[in-house]
Amino acid sequence: MRVIHPPERRPCYQCGERSNVVVARGHEMWYSCWDCSAALLEHGGLIVAGDLSARRRRRQS
Repeated sequence: MRVIHPPERRPCYQCGERSNVVVARGHEMWYSCWDCSAALLEHGGLIVAGDLSARRRRRQS
């Protein structure tokens, strides 16, 4: 079993900003902001934790 920490307390794996989601692909997990998560999701990653409403708010702005 894996422990998934709240994403807002972890930096993004790529840019270092505050992460919004946790993306899992295979046996690996990444804490990611929305901007950097696209590459992981395009290659078969799945969002396993995070604030999905933050994405909607960002798109509406």
